[in-house]
Amino acid sequence: MSLELQLDPLVPPLRFATLQPNLYRGSYPRSINYRFLKRLNLKFIVSLTPEPITSETDPSLYKFAQEQNIKLIHIECGQEGSGKRKKRGVPIEYSTVVKVLELMIDLDYSPSYVHCLNGGQVSSLVIACLRKLSFWSSVSIFNEFLIYTNSINVKDRTFIEEFIAEINVPKNKVPWIWKGLSKDVVGNHPTLKFIDINDRRYRDLKYQD
Repeated sequence: MSLELQLDPLVPPLRFATLQPNLYRGSYPRSINYRFLKRLNLKFIVSLTPEPITSETDPSLYKFAQEQNIKLIHIECGQEGSGKRKKRGVPIEYSTVVKVLELMIDLDYSPSYVHCLNGGQVSSLVIACLRKLSFWSSVSIFNEFLIYTNSINVKDRTFIEEFIAEINVPKNKVPWIWKGLSKDVVGNHPTLKFIDINDRRYRDLKYQD
């Protein structure tokens, strides 16, 4: 006589993917995704959404996070997908991207799940900039972008190509970020400047919102 175990299915969020060890992306989590997310042993959920996750806005997800000791971080972004394809705008600012990237490369914020509303445009723009930070080629960046969105328009491409910023590199950075690259290569990124916050000149500076 055989026993069949009736278990809830493991259902990942829409457009879920592992970006790097302990770094994940996808859409806004629903209750059907909780069992799957629980297995990731997350410490943080980073929401790139118009509204934060609270006991009022989403009691179910808020309770899940509390039960699993997951800290919720909200970084406000506009409504994604405004307009269709060629006319679609870019609902995120460069300053916002920098905030997200500085969390993503900080080992103290790992493991983490980064999501927007549908796991598409907003998440893809941030991750494209992460790939640029990691010295990916434009072809590879745009190919990955297209996996999670229906299209990439001129505004999306321009946003990624013209991403120029100063990035504060945390004391405890993730080991994968520049694996195999020399300090000279990293220090001569064509569009990004990396500030080592361990450097004496920046040790007392605080990030300003």
